[in-house]
Amino acid sequence: MYKHVFGPVPSRRLGISLGVDLVVSKSCNLNCIFCECGATKKIQLERKRFKDMNEILEEISAVLKDIKPDYITFSGSGEPTLSLDLGNISKAIKEDLKYEGKICLITNSLLLADENLMKELEYIDLIVPTLNTLTQDIFEKIVRPDYRTSVEEIRKGFINLNNSKYKGKIWIEIFILENINDSDKNFVDIANFLKSENIRYDKIQLNTIDRVGAERDLKAISFEKISRAKKILEENGLDNIEIIKSLGELEEDKKIQVNQELLDNMKQKRLYQEEEINKIFKKN
Repeated sequence: MYKHVFGPVPSRRLGISLGVDLVVSKSCNLNCIFCECGATKKIQLERKRFKDMNEILEEISAVLKDIKPDYITFSGSGEPTLSLDLGNISKAIKEDLKYEGKICLITNSLLLADENLMKELEYIDLIVPTLNTLTQDIFEKIVRPDYRTSVEEIRKGFINLNNSKYKGKIWIEIFILENINDSDKNFVDIANFLKSENIRYDKIQLNTIDRVGAERDLKAISFEKISRAKKILEENGLDNIEIIKSLGELEEDKKIQVNQELLDNMKQKRLYQEEEINKIFKKN
């Protein structure tokens, strides 16, 4: 029975993405209203070891015998940077398991200000950090943080990552929610910050609600508004901006044979529609 590995996930951005969960459900330092894993009942601020590292590596090794993913992605039941095993596991995947694909880290960015974390990124090929706003009241509406947490930590995190020795790719995600962080000023503020600090990135991705979040009444932003956000960012000096589109369907001969244990584990993490699943998996 797989406990730590799931999928491959039908990813709109990463192709065939094998999920690896480094934390237990639900361990997060934020309580985002859009989170597909549901609400955070108790916010976890301190990094720690959540799982047996060897168990995780054994599961990955077993799956890689049958599946060749485009990415192994640290995601799942919470914030992966909370795991103190992040660096050791990513190193072991490349060196011990001889994995030749890429490793992706999806993060809410809160711990990027941690110098120890920066030392653990050597074997990660892609970081997808979130930058939804730099305004405290909007930040609080979106992520419902602990009283000790400020949006200033997000700002410091991006500057810290920018000044670190990390050599991999960075795709900044801006997750836009209707009537919350969709104002022109919010996008101008983000653009000014990235430009003024000369923040390095390879791509900016504009995203919105695609599945049910922690708050069920959230609205996905319209294509018209997300296009306007792209235009404002570009007018304020940013480039390489893309709007995340719907998941494309793989050609039949490239679809993956279903491993029911991995698929069930994936469905336990969040709600997937059968239409999504059928786009990358072969039908039984």
